[in-house]
Amino acid sequence: MNIFIRCFVVWCAACVAARAESTPIVAVLPEINQLQKWNAMHGDSADPFWADDDLLYHFTCDGRGFGKAQRNFCFNKLTGPDLLHLKGELVHAMDEYGKAGAKAADGSNWKVCGQECIDDVFYTFVACNQYGKDSKDPLMRQTSYNGSLIKSTDRGRTWTRNAQENYAQPMWPGGRFGAPGFIHYGRNGGQVTQDQANQFVYAISNNGFWNGGDDFILGRCRRADLAKLNAGDWSYFAGGDGNTADAWTADIAKAKAILVAPAKLGWTAPVFVPALNRYLLVSWYVTPTLKKWFEPGVVIYEFFEAEHPWGPWRMLPGFSDRFLASGHMYGPNLCAKFQERRGDDVQVDLYTSGCPFQDKPDGLYKMWRIPLTLKTKPLPPATLVNDDDPAIRYTGNWVASRKRKFHNHQDDVHASQTAGDAAEFAFTGTGVEWLAEKFSDQGSAEVFLDGQSRGTVQLKQQDFPRLVQVRVFSAQQLPAGRHTLKIVNAGADFVAIDAFAVTK
Repeated sequence: MNIFIRCFVVWCAACVAARAESTPIVAVLPEINQLQKWNAMHGDSADPFWADDDLLYHFTCDGRGFGKAQRNFCFNKLTGPDLLHLKGELVHAMDEYGKAGAKAADGSNWKVCGQECIDDVFYTFVACNQYGKDSKDPLMRQTSYNGSLIKSTDRGRTWTRNAQENYAQPMWPGGRFGAPGFIHYGRNGGQVTQDQANQFVYAISNNGFWNGGDDFILGRCRRADLAKLNAGDWSYFAGGDGNTADAWTADIAKAKAILVAPAKLGWTAPVFVPALNRYLLVSWYVTPTLKKWFEPGVVIYEFFEAEHPWGPWRMLPGFSDRFLASGHMYGPNLCAKFQERRGDDVQVDLYTSGCPFQDKPDGLYKMWRIPLTLKTKPLPPATLVNDDDPAIRYTGNWVASRKRKFHNHQDDVHASQTAGDAAEFAFTGTGVEWLAEKFSDQGSAEVFLDGQSRGTVQLKQQDFPRLVQVRVFSAQQLPAGRHTLKIVNAGADFVAIDAFAVTK
């Protein structure tokens, strides 16, 4: 074999190996049992970014953040020894952008979109917004337009450009780049060579809506030019292979949509998952169409994954906010920090907020963290068995509670409030999960599988809304065949059996 052929074969093998290192995500599982909420915070739009000092920072819209006075937006940081002990503090009240709800001459107020630290400099996109009740959009969507990029070189204590300049001379007039979110690559912007992310900063934007946009386009700017805050340094994906220069145009009107889903693409910040060499995007929308601002029926989170930021993006099954007995989640973003490889899977964190908007410890209008398990192998099919199924044998003082209107499976549960009450479920399969409630009135239960204790499950949760259909116990990869799961109330508080999920 001559040297040219040998080199060509080696090069091709390397390309195949590189492609093989990119592992598709096949499912996204929200770990509702591990929810985390910052009770001291008030507001929404959290998009925590991983800064050069190893801390997470984020803006809050329409609230006080970790401060005392409500603003259109303010800037915060999270400090602590580990993920479960992060505490927030206000860094900058951003007073020049106004008190919460303060409007400019055109009836808009200021909001932030995507946030990031790139090469020791903090950035955020700011935009004029009009709430759905004022926007005149037929779907009552909140419009986001006339965006600009601002920066801080002192960890958020001061920012340029100023509000007056951004209002009078926005970097991106109109709505086409009106709600951008940075793609998060890692600490200080990361040093990911894939897709030239060590040379370029990438951001996506829908067509000018906070909620329910119609499509996403992709923009990029050289990292060396980003601090200039010049829209002329940005280019936009126009089709083809995004690793070639001719795939990009300086004319935003010629940008090609990387994802189209009318009225289903709320603003968001995607994340790169280094362990898989894949990108993950979460978007959200309200269904049915809003009739009153902001009172959604159901909020849906949908996921998309891709090998490159320009796609093709493949849709994955999502989830709704029906794990809340009342109230709603909205505005999800994904974080680059604290990603963790777990066998074939990877855990990443989704940050979100919720409503109604009261400022109280058990309220929803906070920053929430929902861990996500990214599955790389297909999930085995599971069958839900309701709490009233004859395969479940109840002993003691269990009471059937029906028509609860809490979003339980089939709107009912069996509940016990007596120590020693037991529920025994015989099933055939290779796995089982117990779906229950978590709330301040719930207690604890010991779980036995095939006669062996699997420990005590804690169901009590203070300063949280009632959570339903929570997978509080799971046992998988059991020997195929007959098994028995037994739940025993360990105290005088409630224990609820909502359903069991059986894996064949």
